[in-house]
Amino acid sequence: MPLLLAALIGWTGIEYRRAVDAEAAAARSFARERTLLLLLSAVKDAETAQRGLLLTGDRTFLAPYAPARAQVERLLSDVGAVDRALHPLIAAKFAELDATIALFDAGDLAAMRREVASGRGKRIMERLRDVVTRASAAERARTAERSASFRAHRDDSYRLIEVTGALVSLLLLGFMLAWWRSQSDRHEAARATHEAGMRNAAILASTTDTLLIVDRAGTIETISDAGHDLLGYTTADLQDRDLSAILPARPGEDDLRTVIGAGRDVFPERTARRRDGSEVIVDVAIGVMHGADGDRFVLSLRDASDRLRIARAKDELISTVSHELRTPLTSVIGSLALLRAGNAGEWPAQAGRLVDIADNNARRLIRLVNDILDIDRIESGQLTIARTPLDLREITAQAALDNEGLARRHDVTLVDEVAAAPVLVAGDAGRLLQVVTNLLSNAIQASVGGGTVVLRTHVVAVRARISVDDHGAGVPEELRSRLFERFQTVRGSGGTGLGLAIAREIVRRLDGTIWFEDLPGGGTRFAFDLPLLGDSDDEGAGEPGLPVILHVDDDHDLCETMMLAFHGSAAMMCAAGVEAARSLLRARPPQLALLDTQLLDVAALLPELVDRGGNPIPVVILSGAVAQPDVARRAAAVLVKGQHGVATVVDTIRRLLRDREERR
Repeated sequence: MPLLLAALIGWTGIEYRRAVDAEAAAARSFARERTLLLLLSAVKDAETAQRGLLLTGDRTFLAPYAPARAQVERLLSDVGAVDRALHPLIAAKFAELDATIALFDAGDLAAMRREVASGRGKRIMERLRDVVTRASAAERARTAERSASFRAHRDDSYRLIEVTGALVSLLLLGFMLAWWRSQSDRHEAARATHEAGMRNAAILASTTDTLLIVDRAGTIETISDAGHDLLGYTTADLQDRDLSAILPARPGEDDLRTVIGAGRDVFPERTARRRDGSEVIVDVAIGVMHGADGDRFVLSLRDASDRLRIARAKDELISTVSHELRTPLTSVIGSLALLRAGNAGEWPAQAGRLVDIADNNARRLIRLVNDILDIDRIESGQLTIARTPLDLREITAQAALDNEGLARRHDVTLVDEVAAAPVLVAGDAGRLLQVVTNLLSNAIQASVGGGTVVLRTHVVAVRARISVDDHGAGVPEELRSRLFERFQTVRGSGGTGLGLAIAREIVRRLDGTIWFEDLPGGGTRFAFDLPLLGDSDDEGAGEPGLPVILHVDDDHDLCETMMLAFHGSAAMMCAAGVEAARSLLRARPPQLALLDTQLLDVAALLPELVDRGGNPIPVVILSGAVAQPDVARRAAAVLVKGQHGVATVVDTIRRLLRDREERR
């Protein structure tokens, strides 16, 4: 019976819609018939105005002519394509009217009378009257037909409603019986729901964090009892208020509702506004609560004051301890230097060895303190990097000189292969010396006695590169993926595990990349490259014969990955933004460009991606979002991060470079 009832209701709806459609069609036919009659009347008005002018010579008779013509044009748009002969007849009629009026205005009364006497206007009017009469008759017939259809569908609807009403009565009886049977079950379910609500309320009241329940529009529905202690609000205070009343947006940032909608779930160190107007720093965590009446956001607010106070105390402790350690250590190193210089007289060989041990360990402590301070500066965003023109050959020469003693103590030969021409970059001499010194000391300590460490400075494409090769045991497999993270070190090396993390940050701040790779026959190469300072068109500056690829992406790790993937087969130029990319383009036009279209203004770079002859180069889009149509049309390939792996990207680029070379 429910299925039959549903079918009857559906059938009734169909019949009702048919009746409504038929009624509307009849009304349209009647309206079109009326429009046709009005149209013919307007043409007659225009003709009457013309005849009045011709008979009397008084132009006041022509006053109704323009309004009648405007009405004809408006009615023609309403009539549409009722009769294809209607439009040309009306156009011909007004052409005849305009011609006679023009002859009258020109004073050529004889020509005007001949035109009127020809009867052309009368014949056009008779044909127009016939067309309108036929069209009106057709519309009347359609109106009658559709009115009859409306009445038939209406009567069918009435009958179906009667049958449906009878079935509904039977179904109601069945539903009432089922309802009585389900009351006990519903009562039990309500009791269980009430108990669950009481438990949830008890949990909400007992939690130490402030919990807010917010709907998707950002309206606060509930606040836990802990919210009164932290913020001074009760649920009644916040009922139906916006979330921004507690968590205002930061300057230049969207409000928290928008950010929540974007899928974020943790917001550390947000400013919360108390009831008395004061502010407190809180950590906010977001969860989603699914319910039958829609989803809700559950916000957990935890007072971050203690955590921030502890963090500040830690920073102050690190700064104080580091300062208190460096001052006496500097004095110790200075004193040991005086002893080694013989200022205190001659020392036995054994005593001199003890002085060397003390000096080495004091310097090791100084390096440890400096590394800790650098890591603290990186975390707090206070690491300063200068950018001044410098020659990397001077940096490597100083680093080699500083590490000669360490190399001798480990019985390692240190070789400095210097480029023949200056290798100019914009960088911080002290920080770059710190990076090279760290790579050299690591290589020396990783080498076996009698080994060789090679420090090399050269230019690849338009990038300055410094590499350090050793022939040690290599990087353990379990450490390779996290080697540049903090506190990662090879067991037994004696290092703190901070040097490479600091080196990577320094290189990144200078728009460079740093990586390591295995050497044929054993050993490891650590290398980093930086953008060259100024233009360079010297073909000998890079590796001859290798195609140049411009990679524009702010993901440094991806750039390093692509550089390693094309090592030996293409020269990668990495740029973290559009301006950096333009600097590289001025230095050397690439053969292919790999772009992340999510970067700001990257589309504006497309017209500049040409070779030396001004011809467009292939462009590969690799982005986390779908590229805009105008950008996609310029691209030779469009790949999406997360859907296409590095292997697919590499294969695509190699294919495009190969096709480009074959066409040349």
